[in-house]
Amino acid sequence: MNKIKPMAGTFWTGLPALDEIILPGGIPLRSLNVIGGAPGTGKTVLALQMLFANATPENRALYFTTISEPTVKFLGFLQDFDFYDPEKMFRSIVVRDIGDAIQNQPLPQVIEIIKQAIAEEKARIVVIDSFKAISDVVPQVDQLRVFAYNLAVNLVSSMCTAFLVGEYLPQDVSSVPIFAVADGILFLSFEAEGLTRQRYLEWHKVRGRPFFPGLHPFTIDAGGITAYPRIRTPERFERYEVPTGQLSTGLPRLDELLSGGIPKGSATLVAGGTGVGKTLLGLHFVLEGCARGENAVIVTFQENPSQLRRLAAGFGWDLAALEADGRLELIYSSPVEIQPDIHAARVKESVDRTNACRVLIDSLKDLEITATSKARYRDYVYSLVDDFKHDGVTLMLTLELTELFGAFRLSEEGISIIVDNAILMRYVEMGGRIARAISVLKVRGSPHGKEIARFEIKERGMEIGAPIRAASGVLTGSPMLTGECLLQHLSPRVRYVVETLRSTNGTSLARLAASTGLSEEILASIISDLKQQGLVIQFEEEAIPHFRAAI
Repeated sequence: MNKIKPMAGTFWTGLPALDEIILPGGIPLRSLNVIGGAPGTGKTVLALQMLFANATPENRALYFTTISEPTVKFLGFLQDFDFYDPEKMFRSIVVRDIGDAIQNQPLPQVIEIIKQAIAEEKARIVVIDSFKAISDVVPQVDQLRVFAYNLAVNLVSSMCTAFLVGEYLPQDVSSVPIFAVADGILFLSFEAEGLTRQRYLEWHKVRGRPFFPGLHPFTIDAGGITAYPRIRTPERFERYEVPTGQLSTGLPRLDELLSGGIPKGSATLVAGGTGVGKTLLGLHFVLEGCARGENAVIVTFQENPSQLRRLAAGFGWDLAALEADGRLELIYSSPVEIQPDIHAARVKESVDRTNACRVLIDSLKDLEITATSKARYRDYVYSLVDDFKHDGVTLMLTLELTELFGAFRLSEEGISIIVDNAILMRYVEMGGRIARAISVLKVRGSPHGKEIARFEIKERGMEIGAPIRAASGVLTGSPMLTGECLLQHLSPRVRYVVETLRSTNGTSLARLAASTGLSEEILASIISDLKQQGLVIQFEEEAIPHFRAAI
């Protein structure tokens, strides 16, 4: 992504997402801005972080504290943040406590104190925190209106970019005088979402400057505030170069069904019931890319990295070695704690940083279940698919179907429409046993195989076999199989036993051993399995068990 540079005549906040996307180019210089929000939403942290990002000996900042935030307390918590720079404190950033003046001086005198301090320090950036404390002391609306107007005039005439921090809420905009003269209005909030809370920031007004409206999530940690622009669909569609060619899935038979592999730069949905092998297919896809010298990212909501490494090791794959070489990055997030906008930004950042060619997201169902808004869930998927297409990244997403057998619904939220390709993995009942089947439902703009193939999970991963020869019913989980179709899915030795039984009207175990050359012990085991599948029936003849084929 091309980063936007600060525009001429603007104040750069130092928060990349705020300066480049939410308010491109930064805040206008010599403007008066109100930062509002309930207590604890992060207003003071934001104001201080902006000061430390901008203050220099030539661009001094003046921070006025009021009766709501004693200076000693303010300095104590400030030093816990990484952005705190002791070299700037009291040199490029000066702190003045005007709490006593607010309580004991007339409002015009308070303005003179502020104006004099700005002149003495030659300040170009001014913060008053908390400005609402002034209105709490002097509640008369007419006096506050005059005070707000005079203060705004004095701040602008002093060539300052000013920030008035206060415990204001959006409904105060129409009734509090300072909002009428403010050039910019920014609100911070701490919203309840289920059993958790999420911080958001939102510009309500920026005079003469376009901005990205809506609630944008942000976090606060030792590094300060990190903002994440909310997910949105593109306002205009730019031309971009569509990659050509196909990528191998690591499974030759699946590549055949896909008519050569997955198209580069496309998004593929792999849907199936729990435990059917979706994650395993995704690992084949990712590790095939790593083997070809491509970098990859795996995003998982189910297995944490340790579990995923152990799962892969069971098939002979060493994920830890690929991670150590910088070829693979694992991103795990508990679906309980996910905020879609933040998670999408982190996934994109990881893909950009590693220059990944292949991405696996496993599984969308976890995100869908915990999403507070189905629209945000759909936007999350659309945003990733759209961004990765522009960058030529090939994406695979898994989706768990709740139906193991019978009729199924591929996607309730329109996800199947967003993706380019769809692969279905199903459990099927065959001869009294559960088997697995795979089919390609669509490959956008390309032909693909229409057959439904049986597959097994073996020591080295998935092994896809021949198409299931059935009249109908495979996708429902209950194929209508003829006798010949049933025999096709038996091992050569078992099929040999069945064919031998079919040539007789019934025979004993001893005679069958003589005919096949197999031991009676082996035959007893094979016949026991065939009886369970309904392919062999047993009857008594002269008190000796006999067997015959049922097909």
